[in-house]
Amino acid sequence: MSEEPERARINTLLEQVTRGQVTEAETEELALYVAEDPSLRAEVATRAKHAELGEGWLARLEADHAIARVEESPRAKLERGAGLALFVVGLVATPLTAAAAPALGPTLLVLGLAILIWSYARVRLATYSHDPYKDVQR
Repeated sequence: MSEEPERARINTLLEQVTRGQVTEAETEELALYVAEDPSLRAEVATRAKHAELGEGWLARLEADHAIARVEESPRAKLERGAGLALFVVGLVATPLTAAAAPALGPTLLVLGLAILIWSYARVRLATYSHDPYKDVQR
């Protein structure tokens, strides 16, 4: 029974090695497991080679998914829908209310446009810290 949690921990450490996200303490812990079971040495070497070949591709993939989740969140969709609706209503209302309420149409246009710009800027700023390509020099 004591081997099941130990094996689960070894598997977790091996996943960290594969992802290239293993810390120094985890490396030492894995070395202790390898000292107890030398058959793990080949698996650790294989996982380390995979991490080198991938060069963090899994981390970049996870970051891409985080960006997509933020862009497709209900809040972003609601903001963009409301902004677009206000913009369209303002566009339609501008010529119709020119005599009765001349400021209503342009106000709705500007408000809708401001909400759209804010929504796109907020999402861009929120995802910038997760962007795996932000440091790429061209």
